[in-house]
Amino acid sequence: MKSIAFVLALLTGLLGLWGCNEDTYIDPVQLTSVRGRVVYSLNQQPVRNATVKLTPGSRVVSTDSAGAFRFDSVVVGNYTVQASKAGYGTQVATVSATVGTTPVVTLQLTDDKSQNRPPTTPALVAPALNSTAQSTTLTLKWNSTDPNRDTLTYNVLLYRAGAATPTSSYTGLTADSVVVSGLDYNTTYLWQVIVSDGVNTVNGPVWSFQTGSYPDYSYVFARRMSGRFQLFGATAAGAVSQLTYDDSNWRPIVSPNRQRIAFISNTDTELQLYVMNLDGSNRQQVTSVPIAGLSAADLSFCWSPDGTQLLYPSNDRLYAVRTDGTGLRVVAQASSGRIWAGCDWTPQGNRIAARTTGTGLYDNELSVFNSDGSAARTVYTRRAARVGNPVFSVTGQQLLFSADSTDFQNEQGRQLDARLYRLNLTTGALTDLSRNQMTNNQTAQTNKVAGTNDLDPRYSPTGASLIFTNTANTGIGQRDVYTADANGQNRKLLLSQAEMPYWR
Repeated sequence: MKSIAFVLALLTGLLGLWGCNEDTYIDPVQLTSVRGRVVYSLNQQPVRNATVKLTPGSRVVSTDSAGAFRFDSVVVGNYTVQASKAGYGTQVATVSATVGTTPVVTLQLTDDKSQNRPPTTPALVAPALNSTAQSTTLTLKWNSTDPNRDTLTYNVLLYRAGAATPTSSYTGLTADSVVVSGLDYNTTYLWQVIVSDGVNTVNGPVWSFQTGSYPDYSYVFARRMSGRFQLFGATAAGAVSQLTYDDSNWRPIVSPNRQRIAFISNTDTELQLYVMNLDGSNRQQVTSVPIAGLSAADLSFCWSPDGTQLLYPSNDRLYAVRTDGTGLRVVAQASSGRIWAGCDWTPQGNRIAARTTGTGLYDNELSVFNSDGSAARTVYTRRAARVGNPVFSVTGQQLLFSADSTDFQNEQGRQLDARLYRLNLTTGALTDLSRNQMTNNQTAQTNKVAGTNDLDPRYSPTGASLIFTNTANTGIGQRDVYTADANGQNRKLLLSQAEMPYWR
C-alpha cells in the first residue's frame, strides 16, 4: 500500500511541474539610438562642448565640434533631451525612440540674458566731486566692475553747465579713464559715465568740476572753424582758450584799459559790433547801424582813446557810438564814390587814420584827420593794389599797414606779395618791413617766405614789436600769427591757424 501511494504522489508532482513550464514567456529587450545637433539660434552655427542630457536614465554627453551628439543602446520609449551651455538658456525637446528609426533632434541655444548680472554703477575716482581750479586739460577717471567678468565698455558725456547738448562725447572706451583737453577757464563742467557689459547698461551719476580762473591773456585772435570765425585768447606761454562759440565773430580789438574786447559778429544777420569781457562773458551788442563795406572780412574799427566809444565804417559814413549803444553820430563822410573800410584813433593829437576804397578792393586811399572829421589829408594812395587798414604807432607819428607790392588783380581780390609798411607822417618816408633790411652793410633776414602775404599788422603796447598774420597768397591756405621787432626783423611764429591778432 505504501509503495502505491508514493508512486501516485510522484506522478502528481511531475505533472504539476510540467504544467508551470508550459505557461512562462520572456520578451526580448529592444534598443535604438537618439542623436541630434545643438546650434546657436542667432546664426545657426554649431555649439561645441554643450552638455546634452537624456531623461529618463540621466545619461549625459557633450557635443563635438559640429555640435552633434548621440546616445546609443537606448531602450525604445519616450524621452526628454536637454541641452545647456554656460551663458545660454537651457533648451528641451521630447523624442519617441522606436525600433528601426533613430530620432534626430535639433536644439537651438539663445543668450540667457536673465542670468547676466549688470556692472556696478560707476564710482568717481578723479577729479574730486565739485572740485575747483582744475586745469583745462585733465584726466577723468572712474571705476566699475562686472560680477560676470564681462568686458566693459564706457561712454563719457561732458557738458558745460547749463548746456543741453554735450560739449564732447567719448564712446566705446575700454579703459576707465579719458583725457579731456581744450576746456575753457572759469567754467563749470558736468560729466557722466555710461557702462555696458554687452547685455546690461548702467548710467552713472552726474559729477562736476570747475576749471581755474582765466589767465592773463597776452593776445586775442580769430580762428576759422567749420566755415565760421571764432575768437580766442592766448597767453605768452601758448595756452589758448576759446571765447565765442555761436555764429561768426571776428576782428577782436581790446579796449584801451585792456579789460574788454570789441568785435564784429553776424549774430544779428547784419554785421554789428559787440563788446564782451576778456573771458567771453557779458556779451552786448553796441551798434544798431551795421558796420559795412566792400568786404566783411576786410572791415576794421577802433576804440576811442578813452575807451568810451567805438569808431567804425558803414559804407560812405564813419560813425562813432558809445559802448552802451547810445550817442550815435557821424564823424566823417567819404568823398563821392568812395566807401570807408577801416580806421584807428590815436590820443596823440586826437587824430583818426582811415582807409577808403573805390568801387573795387584795389582802389585804396589812406587819410588822416581830426576827431571831428576836419583837416583831412590823403597820406597814401594805391589805385591798382590791395591795401590794409592803417594803425597808428604809439607816438602817433607813423602809420602801419599792409599792401601788395604787385599790381595783380582778379575778381576775388587776391594779393600776390602783401608786405608790411611803415609810413612816417612827418616826412612821408615809406619803409618796407617785410623786405630784408641792410644793417652795417649786411643783410638782416626777415624770413618772409616767397609766395606769402603779410596782413593785419599791429604794434605791441610798448611799440617795440609787431604782431601780424602770414598766409599763402592762394587765399585758401592756413593763416598763422607771427611777431617781429618793430623794424620787421626777428620774425617768429606765435600761433598756428590764427589771424586778425591783437596784442593785449
